[in-house]
Amino acid sequence: MQKGFTLIELLVVMIIVSLLVVASVPKYKTAMEKARAQEGINNLSLAADQANGYYMMQEGSYANLADFLGRGMDKAHSNYFTEPQVVAAESTNSHVKLQVQRTDKGYNLNIIIEDGQVVGRECQPKTGATEEGTRLCDAIGWGA
Repeated sequence: MQKGFTLIELLVVMIIVSLLVVASVPKYKTAMEKARAQEGINNLSLAADQANGYYMMQEGSYANLADFLGRGMDKAHSNYFTEPQVVAAESTNSHVKLQVQRTDKGYNLNIIIEDGQVVGRECQPKTGATEEGTRLCDAIGWGA
């Protein structure tokens, strides 16, 4: 009687292991992106808190908020996102939209603040990366 495994048995085991790896890699990548997105969410929340403090100091106005965030903000270090910025085209004295951009993936995170309160949050796919961006926004849970 011979001891050991036959070549067929080893091939079957290798096929099963490779199928398990192929099935788990997309879940792993999604979990890693959700963890990285939390960094952007935290930075955006910090900027929103500081913007609301600025709103109260200015007695109900977000005027010149971009200058305030640019020089006076506590900045968290980020490996994956840009610094929070005011989206000027969509901001007024009582309404402001803050954004962080994912540096090497296809989406941006936004928080909308109105009269000192966070009223919305959104994830927007970048132009040209809509399929990947939509998939990542759905994985993060902010929707596209």
